[in-house]
Order: sequence, then C-alpha cells, then structure tokens
Amino acid sequence: MDFIQDLIVPPSANHVLLLKYILSIALLLFLPYTGMLMGSTLISVYFNRRGYKENNKVYLRFAKDIIEKLTIGKNAHYALGILPVISIILAYAQLLYGAPTIAVPLLAFAGLLYIIAFVFIYKFRNTYEIESVISTLKHRSEKSSSADSESEEIEDYEENILRSNSHSGWLGILFLYCASFIFAGAGALASNPERWQEVVDILQIIFSWATIFNFLLLFVASGAVTGVAVLFYFFKWQSGLPGMSADYSQFVKGFASNLALFSTLSLPVLLFINILFLPRQAMTQSFFLYHVLALIAVILLCNVLYLGIKNSDVKFTSAAFILVLLIFAFDIFQSSTAFGNAIGEQTLSAVLKAEELEKQLQAQNVASTNIDPQQIFNSKCIACHKFDVKLVGPPYQQTVPKYNGDVNQLADFIYNPVKKDPAYPPMPNQGLKKNEALAMAKWLIEKAGGKK
Repeated sequence: MDFIQDLIVPPSANHVLLLKYILSIALLLFLPYTGMLMGSTLISVYFNRRGYKENNKVYLRFAKDIIEKLTIGKNAHYALGILPVISIILAYAQLLYGAPTIAVPLLAFAGLLYIIAFVFIYKFRNTYEIESVISTLKHRSEKSSSADSESEEIEDYEENILRSNSHSGWLGILFLYCASFIFAGAGALASNPERWQEVVDILQIIFSWATIFNFLLLFVASGAVTGVAVLFYFFKWQSGLPGMSADYSQFVKGFASNLALFSTLSLPVLLFINILFLPRQAMTQSFFLYHVLALIAVILLCNVLYLGIKNSDVKFTSAAFILVLLIFAFDIFQSSTAFGNAIGEQTLSAVLKAEELEKQLQAQNVASTNIDPQQIFNSKCIACHKFDVKLVGPPYQQTVPKYNGDVNQLADFIYNPVKKDPAYPPMPNQGLKKNEALAMAKWLIEKAGGKK
C-alpha cells in the first residue's frame, strides 16, 4: 500500500500539533466503539448459538438485545468507526512521512478489514429485525386456511436467515479481531523507531510480543467497556430496556457486572507490561502522569462495580460508564504522548521535507508566471540599489544573505517594506503584486548568494 505515501504530503511545523490532536480525538471515538463491537458481537454470536441449541429464550433475547443496543445504529459505523479509522490512518501517514517503517501500510490494511467487519456485523444485526418479521408472518399463517404450505415456506426462509445470521456473525468477529490484532501491532511498531528497520513484513508483527500484549490490552478493555455499556444501556439509558422480566434482568445484571469487573481487574497488569515495549525516549513525566491517572480510574471503577455486585443494584452505572471512558481517554493520551516523544526526530525530518517541498512549489509557481525579475530590477530597484555598492539603499550583498534563503520572508518585505536600518531612508512601496515580489525575492537570493 505504498500508494498512501503518494497521496500524502509531509506536515508543516504548524500542522504537526494539529495532526496529533486529530489522532487523539479519532482514537477517543474509535477505540471505545470498537471495544463495544468486539465484546457485543462475540457475546451475541455465542449466546445466539447456545440459545438455539438449548432452546433458552433468555439467551436468545440477550443475544438480540446486546447487538442492537451496543452497535447503536447504522450511522454509528460511519461516525464512530469508518471516519475515525480513516482519520487515524491519514494522521499516522503524515506524521510518519518518509519513515522507513511498514506501520502505515499495516494500519491501512487493518482499516480495510475493519470496514469489512462493520459490514458483516451490521448484516448480523439486521437479521434480528428480519426474524421479528418472520415471527409475525408465522403467527398470521397459523390462522390462514393454507397454513401448512405457508408455514413450510416461512420455516425454510427462517432457516436461511438463521444460517445467514450465524455466518455473518462469525465473519464479523473474524475480520474485527484480525483487524484489531494488526491495528494493535502497527500502533506498537509506530511508537518504537528502534524496530522500524528490523520489522519488514506482517509475519514479524503477528509473532511479536509487543503486538500480542497490545492486542490483549485492547481485548480486556473491550470486555470492561462492553460490560459497563450493557449495564448503562439496559438499565439507565432512556429509562432502561422495556419489558425485562425479573429473571432476565438478574441474568443481564450478573453477567455484565462480572464481565466488567474481571476485565477491569486485568487492566493494570497489561498497562504495565505494554510500557516495557516502549523506547526510553517515549517515557516522560506527562506519559507517567497519564499512566497514573488511568490506574486511579481503574481502581475507582473496580470499587464501583464491586458495590454494584454486592448490593445487586445499578445506581452507580452512569459513574461506571464515565470511568471506563476515562480509562480509555487516559490510556490514549498516554499512548499519544509516547508516540509523539518517540518520533521526535522523524517529525523534524518530515517538517524539513515539507519546507523543501514548499520551496520547490514556490519555484515552480514563479517559473510558470513568466515574470522577468531583471526587468523589475532595472525599472524599479536600480536607482537605489546595487549588489556591491552603497547607493540610496544598502547593497544587496549585505542585506539579502540576512534572510538565509527564506524566499517568503524577503518577498513579504519587498511587497510591504518597513524601515529596518536607521542608516538608510525607508524603502518606498513599489506597488508590486505578490507573485512579482516572490519572483523578485527568489532572483535576488540567487544573485546575491543568499541561499543556505
């Protein structure tokens, strides 16, 4: 996927900070949502299969409710999934412009797998809506005079839907988890410049401990956010899920609370292990500050979940949901800080390439305007300036080198001159257009030897 580099330009110094903000915001949207998809799809497929096998209506309803609630809706795939992952890929591509690493192509590949996964997961979710229609048709066919033939057709169609449901669910899980594994590995590689030269193919990413533990962190975090999200959406959001029996409510409450608690208890270990794979220059005071804040949020969440399980209530569910989002936020800020620290030299290299590219574009623009700087000099400048002799104004050999080859800065002065040297009178505005001033500045720098 080298074509990505062909579509990207190196970031200027002003854009580097903006790209880092965009990356953090996109990750804040993408990772919690992806975590909920990882947890809810796996749980839904599991309980759907088990429910049909055991003819357990509680399992079947839970499989349907969890995928419908936690996927939020079709537009969420775009707003929280596809658009953020594209933003993440483009931000990494610009920040790692010209870097000798396969991290960006791997991120692009993971992004493609994510999009495919979203399609299958939405199809899996949609089959539950079709099943509701089938149930209505079956109820009507029982009252019809041709009930036997209609019932047989409906059952055949239902069987096809169930088969499609199972296939879509498992394919969604396969693509989603493969995408998350590659995404975790590419992110770990991007934050460790020491490994850029040695990691040259995807197999080295797949069989890397950094990838495995980074993915395990994402997997465990998905368990925490899924469990808490189930409690929030089933019992708090818009007054909770309607029509829940006492048995169903107790099952959901117990399953979600235990999933969230045991997942959260595993987070500190994985947060610590992942630090071991980072280069030393990635770890600064702000990095460890975010790490400590994440651990504090983990401890608070464990206490809130334990109280909920102990008292068998959900009154702290909103607080738990906020805390799990804070854990994601602090971990993302920690990772973004580590990434920014680790690629300091790479960022400087990209900025220098951006400046060089800008100079080349300016030179091309000047060359394509057919402006004759020599004619401008002869008609407007020669009366007051020479290159090596003082006239009304200072000699160019003395003043032009002070701009260190900065065409833009010299062009700005020529376009709108201001008094600089008290030994000379102020230079009058010559009424040049901006492109004329730019052409004149480039010509003067070349003639006076003002290039760096």
